[in-house]
Amino acid sequence: MLSLFTSYPLFRLTISLAAGILISDWLFPDAAYLAWLIGAWIVTFFFSVACYPLNRYRWRMFFGCGIYINVALLGGILYLANREEVRFDWEEGRNVYVGTILDVPHPKPKTMQSVVEVEWTKNLSDSVWYPVNRKIVLYWMPDSVQGDLSCGDRVCFEASVSRPVSDVDFSGFDYGLYLERQGIGGTAVAFSGNWYKLERTNPLSFRQKALLYREKIVDTYRSWGLDDDVQAVVSALTVGDKSELTRELKDSYTAAGTSHILALSGMHIVILALILSWLFYPLRYLPGGKWVISLFIVVFLWSFAFLSGLSPSVIRAVVMYSLCAVASVFTESRFAGVFSVSLAAFLMLVYQPLYLFDVSFQLSFIAVVSLLLIYPFIEKLFHFRWKLLDYIWKSMALSMAAQLGTLPFILCYFGTFPTYFLLANLVVTPLSIVILGLALVCLLCGAIPWLVKGLSISVELLNGIMEWVQGLAGSQITSIYFSPLQAWIFALFLVLAVFYVSRRSARRLVWMLCSLNVLLVMFWIEHLSPTDDYLYFTRSGIYTKRDRDVSQLFSETNLYRIQNLQVALANDSRWKNKQSDERLHIDYVYICKGFSGTMAGLADLFQIQYVIFDGSLGDAYRERLKQECKSLGLAYSDIAETGTYSTILRNIDHTPKN
Repeated sequence: MLSLFTSYPLFRLTISLAAGILISDWLFPDAAYLAWLIGAWIVTFFFSVACYPLNRYRWRMFFGCGIYINVALLGGILYLANREEVRFDWEEGRNVYVGTILDVPHPKPKTMQSVVEVEWTKNLSDSVWYPVNRKIVLYWMPDSVQGDLSCGDRVCFEASVSRPVSDVDFSGFDYGLYLERQGIGGTAVAFSGNWYKLERTNPLSFRQKALLYREKIVDTYRSWGLDDDVQAVVSALTVGDKSELTRELKDSYTAAGTSHILALSGMHIVILALILSWLFYPLRYLPGGKWVISLFIVVFLWSFAFLSGLSPSVIRAVVMYSLCAVASVFTESRFAGVFSVSLAAFLMLVYQPLYLFDVSFQLSFIAVVSLLLIYPFIEKLFHFRWKLLDYIWKSMALSMAAQLGTLPFILCYFGTFPTYFLLANLVVTPLSIVILGLALVCLLCGAIPWLVKGLSISVELLNGIMEWVQGLAGSQITSIYFSPLQAWIFALFLVLAVFYVSRRSARRLVWMLCSLNVLLVMFWIEHLSPTDDYLYFTRSGIYTKRDRDVSQLFSETNLYRIQNLQVALANDSRWKNKQSDERLHIDYVYICKGFSGTMAGLADLFQIQYVIFDGSLGDAYRERLKQECKSLGLAYSDIAETGTYSTILRNIDHTPKN
């Protein structure tokens, strides 16, 4: 079983490439190390070339080691180079920028949001334009005079662009780092009257055309008169548009362990390929029919990827399927699976090393590797002569293999585990086939009323079953979090367990038990380690946290007593122009959007120790309040600059912790 992966050089090279990317992320914070990595890469390259002619077997290992180190260094070089293409030293204050809308704008409560490719910038007092060529997330307030912005439009705006703040919140999620790894180098807000639409000078890119076609398909779904939840699921399941999914709908699919169905992935590609295989089955009787069918399916899947907006997850799945289809023509199916997975991962990481930090990228490849590694053993446990039972068992085996392989990383990222995922996935696969098939027929042949009705009933049935599964007792186990190291050790234990089951031996048993003992010791040490209670001030509210248990605080008076701390939330005008004979001691005043008073007015009511400004405040108003704090001698912290503010409740520390 171990040779299934280690015998293939491309798999080992992919692991080396990924290791180089990870090591560069851990050890090299800036591009100053890029020259050193390039120099090391040149040295190892010539070392490998020099070792290649060696005839003695014991010396040949130097060639292999040199190649792996060379590929790892290549991964580090590509990662640092791509990361520097994202980062940019934005000039402080408000400036003028010109850019292009890269995706379909999404509505927010009071603004519109989209990714913009900023091409040029200039200072307000200068007439010279400077090139930028960086992506930012732009929020703009609608302007009735300028109209709406759409994908591909060019826009000129005046705003203050800043690098995404490295903001580690109470859940451990670093939003600033997440944006950087998505290729986003900054964020900005353009107010009404501070932006205007420019004429398009360049044709739409291939991906922009794909996004516009996706919007046309979604508009077609809207014209069918489907219910909101039905239309949202159809859009998500067929073209990957999740913008209209409600929180309740997402939660029901997550609790049932079927949230992957709402994000276009390998499962959708396999279902489409299965449907197309049935449609093209008569071609098998023609000479070379198998090749013709494979060609038709690959062409159709790439067309589907285009219509779904060319999202990375769909491209990843189609690339793997295309490579597998090509490889299966020339070699055995088992090698085709390993080859396609390895080659797809290698090519995507060479093209964009930042993909390695995408959770969907990680889970996708881990799930495929789990199917190749674990599924054969689970599937062989039972065999049924009755085809229906055999199909049910194989479906369950697929779900168990994928869920088991991704379990360590799901617990690390999300801390939840759906207990009824087998039951839910038995229903999801056949209903997904029906929904995709009906949607495809209706798009190609027109909205035939009885087919649209069948589509609506199928989606309503799917939604109803997911809500029913969510309502079952103990449908979801929560708050089970693994650290990254614990997740990798748990994954190692699962791999060693599979190796032991494949061929039982004392050595493999010892290795499996050793990994399990290491994991148990880590849990024991973590359990005995003293824990602190933290108080978090974030853009979404005030929270307390112990270990992984997080609670949001609420108060009708906006005054909080948290252990030894007094906290006041200033998000309205309730304390404006108020007076008090005796000032109340307040450790923290958290000033958010909605506050309309002054710091002097608050100081007349409270004995303030520390002030925290939320990022939702207007720039000019926040700066004025800061100046008041300086004149009053009040210490303060700005979340817009420092990220989430946190403090230990037992030992009060007024130093921002990001």
